[in-house]
Amino acid sequence: MAGCGAAETDTDRASRDGILLVGNGTDPKTLDPHLLVGLPEDNIVRALSEGLVVQDPDDSYKVRPGVAESWSHDGEFKRWTFKLRKGAKWSNGTPVTAQDFVFSWKRALAPALEVEGAEQLHVIRNARAYNHGEITNFADVGVSAPDPHTLIVETEHPTPYFLTMLASTNFVPVNRSAIEAGGAIDSRSNRWADAGSYVGNGPFLLSDWKMHDYVLVERNPQYWDAQNVQLNAIRFIPMEQSQAEMDAFMKGKLHVTSTVPVDALADLRKTRPDSLYTDELLGTYAYVFNTAKKPFDDPRVRRALALAIDRDAIIRDALGGAEKPMGGVIPPGMPDYRSVAAPRPDLAEARRLLAEAGFSDISTFPQIELLTNRLARHRSVAEMIRQMWKDGLGVDAVIREQNWKDYLDSLSEGNFDVARSGWVAGYSDPIALLDAFESDSRSNDMNWRDPRFDALLTKARDTGNRQARLAILENAERLMLAQQPVIPLFTYSQNYLVDPRVKGWGHSISGNHVYKFMSLAAN
Repeated sequence: MAGCGAAETDTDRASRDGILLVGNGTDPKTLDPHLLVGLPEDNIVRALSEGLVVQDPDDSYKVRPGVAESWSHDGEFKRWTFKLRKGAKWSNGTPVTAQDFVFSWKRALAPALEVEGAEQLHVIRNARAYNHGEITNFADVGVSAPDPHTLIVETEHPTPYFLTMLASTNFVPVNRSAIEAGGAIDSRSNRWADAGSYVGNGPFLLSDWKMHDYVLVERNPQYWDAQNVQLNAIRFIPMEQSQAEMDAFMKGKLHVTSTVPVDALADLRKTRPDSLYTDELLGTYAYVFNTAKKPFDDPRVRRALALAIDRDAIIRDALGGAEKPMGGVIPPGMPDYRSVAAPRPDLAEARRLLAEAGFSDISTFPQIELLTNRLARHRSVAEMIRQMWKDGLGVDAVIREQNWKDYLDSLSEGNFDVARSGWVAGYSDPIALLDAFESDSRSNDMNWRDPRFDALLTKARDTGNRQARLAILENAERLMLAQQPVIPLFTYSQNYLVDPRVKGWGHSISGNHVYKFMSLAAN
């Protein structure tokens, strides 16, 4: 018996106890649904909060009922009526009401809070105007609660994809009493989302949060569907190094990793095919320019640096061959959209453009700082791009790695020259990725602005015919790409390991998974 006990691993014990051990890549910067911007935060918040609908675990393009048990629209996809289930409660036992959604979306759109994801709510009538301070009466925004269990949403334009948008954490409700107890409702320093004060309405409760160690969430007995939640708890464990995550998985310390080392993929496909998962995400891996800085304010310079990059070589040598090269920001998986093919490297044209921009003597070109967050694959990609610029153009670059929080701060504050970036669409429409390039978008880290691009996106939003709308968006993307504020590189593929005892994990185009549908098999 002593020998058997010694052989038991962390995942053996956790499986028996119904506790899922998840490698989360890094520490979350925040667990406030309105302030999060990355997957490490999103993964956890999806366990703690629930919106009107949730992503279907069997089909990422569909949704299932969440707080809303039913819904209808006016036939033009502009007026939506949601009927909320009467058994929905917050973790403190109080009812979740339609007015909670009105309050939550008002907070998300508050100008002072500066929510990056607020652009998604701009589909609601007058939401953009309120978010930018052009109107101050929230009663003019198209969301209302005629009774505690009815929510009416009026969109600015026909929005047939609205339901899939609602599965995003940008639309989940937040608890008014908890936020008011933590400080001003539109203050970014409000600490309501810390362990001990978090009030959510999801299938799990925030039980403990130890920085650099773990975030523990436990089953929420107040959740409306608690009897069907099979996991007792989830422990999210930050590990920034993919090798460390894989080692922990192999030693029985994790049920799920966030990634795997690229050089291990070939062996894992042979030795652990039952555990190796690959999700083809509806997203884009890219490098962005800070166009407010010289010489990156010149589109010729940006174009030249883009033309010196060999995407196929990066995918082959740094990523293990799973990704697909991209020339645009909309990935090939976007339904009915004509994605832009990846260009071939053209060093002669790149040198011509640099000379035209005033750098015929390349020794006068300033050293570039490449910003990336700490992850082995990001470092590998940055090293290859740095070498391509050096060998092909004679341009010097240095790599600056930061932890996740500092990296996000550097992006939002414009403290970079060129930076690794990426987007994963929260819903299956091109505007989910293109709206980051609008002039007034808080996700526009590039500081790039073109009123023609903005006008095309506005026109697309006003267009009800799907094919005509997609054609407008294609024109907008090509207009933006001609100025090259971004270098789209390849599709986002997520390779990771899942213990076969984890049931209901599924695959996702957004990188998100719905924990309420999961369970752990016995050892």
